[in-house]
Amino acid sequence: MLSILALSDIHERTQRFKALAKLVEEAGGVGLTIVAGDITYFKPANIAIKILEKLHEAVGSPILFIPGNCDDPRLTGSLDTSNNILNIHGKPVEVEGYIFYGIGGGGVSPFNTFIEYSEDDFNDLIGRVSGIDPGRLIMITHQPVNGFFDEVSNMHIGSKVFREFMTARQPLLWITGHIHEHSGWIRSGGTVIVHPGPFMHGYYALITISGGSVTGVSIKRI
Repeated sequence: MLSILALSDIHERTQRFKALAKLVEEAGGVGLTIVAGDITYFKPANIAIKILEKLHEAVGSPILFIPGNCDDPRLTGSLDTSNNILNIHGKPVEVEGYIFYGIGGGGVSPFNTFIEYSEDDFNDLIGRVSGIDPGRLIMITHQPVNGFFDEVSNMHIGSKVFREFMTARQPLLWITGHIHEHSGWIRSGGTVIVHPGPFMHGYYALITISGGSVTGVSIKRI
């Protein structure tokens, strides 16, 4: 069994890490932590890395992360800090037989944030895992999937490319972030979609995977 702590949109709120660590320990601990972007609020890459190091010190499990639209564009490169903190933007990483693949950044917006991608860009990035067994594939994207936890001002702003890929391939699990107004999880076909909600407001998710299936999702708030 693989137990996962999923966070998104930390936005530098490291003061919550101690309480988070205590709650995770009380829940039995986790084997892996996923950070789905927006570690900082328009700060340099070294600040994001320091935040991830603090999170690792608090929770103890290895971290796989991607940058969000508010993070330094240099985080779309490797910038790993150690074997325990890995940047998976554009890079598939295998953990306990599952393939984790990340796509950071947000969609094109009128706000000109640090990392924004067009739908063509998203298509190029997601095409790198089109040949992977979907039953082993776990997607982590900062941008939500169109139609799932993506509504802002009565508009669905999620990626249609992600929706098409999900519908066609049905990966095992999809973890997203970015939209602060939402928090929750849902199953669509063979895919469980988890949007932990913004950690800056205390939200996080605990996920369990066993025998090739998502066996538990719990959305929590500190």
